[in-house]
Amino acid sequence: MRTKNELYREALHRIQSRRQKAVTLAEEKKNAALAAVPGLEEGRTQVRLLGLKAMQLAAAGAAPKQVQAMQKKRRAAQARVDDLMAAAGYGPESLEPKYTCPLCKDTGYADGTVCSCVGKAAREIRRAEIAEESPLSLSDFSSMKLEYYPNQMEPGLGVNIRRYMTETLDSLKQYADTFDLRSMNLLITGNAGLGKTHASLAIAKTVLDKGYDVVYLCSQQLFGQLERDRFADSCPLRDAVLEADLFILDDLGTEHVNPYMLSCFYDILNTRMLERRPTIYTSNIIDGQKFEARYTEKISSRLAGSCEPVLFLGNDIRAILQAR
Repeated sequence: MRTKNELYREALHRIQSRRQKAVTLAEEKKNAALAAVPGLEEGRTQVRLLGLKAMQLAAAGAAPKQVQAMQKKRRAAQARVDDLMAAAGYGPESLEPKYTCPLCKDTGYADGTVCSCVGKAAREIRRAEIAEESPLSLSDFSSMKLEYYPNQMEPGLGVNIRRYMTETLDSLKQYADTFDLRSMNLLITGNAGLGKTHASLAIAKTVLDKGYDVVYLCSQQLFGQLERDRFADSCPLRDAVLEADLFILDDLGTEHVNPYMLSCFYDILNTRMLERRPTIYTSNIIDGQKFEARYTEKISSRLAGSCEPVLFLGNDIRAILQAR
């Protein structure tokens, strides 16, 4: 996962590469047209010279009539060029570069600031990063079928499971739709196969579409990479996790636990909490005592105190689908 700076540098590089390709293609088309259309090169040269003369006259303080006369000659010369191009099947703008972004002409900057296309490209890169690790393109709240949740009572809680999950998924969708940097942290727990990962990826997709930076990682992947980078001079993955607008740590409980892993987990948990950066954690561990025994009382307490709990109920949906 790239840091925000790395993400924007890559986005800017891609946009400026698009500009270079557009300019190169336009140059090739222009050279082909100049070779194919008699008189076109001379006509374009005359247009440029007349335009330059008009500017020189204006700069020298010449009478307005002189400047206007020169501008009229330039327009006439341009009309002749347009006629030559039209006769050869070229439109007025057909030899100009075709930029992807009309605002910045693929420079990455418009009106002295970073163009909105850079942010869009950065989000596309981040989306591709997440897609490499998860089925992001398949995750959406609309594809979470409530029919997979049993229409029966949960004895321990005294609630109808399907009705409860309908309200839970609606609440998570609202969280995604209204997400901002003041949004709460979530701890989503429940047995395996109930849609926790699907829901967290649906949130990631929506929040990305809103223009925020999202980092999604499975716990095993995150802590495994942090362990490999333990003695490195820098750790871009840690930086990306700490600075993301929304960080989603999926599947707590699948990673290898050791003192270094616990230290990294506490560092991420505590830093993001102190900097008030929204974080979503998911886990199959629903027993608080087991969670505390695995991650220590310090981490368990800090996590419980900083997150809104979300419990998923039902039967293993993957098993249901496999049985069909």
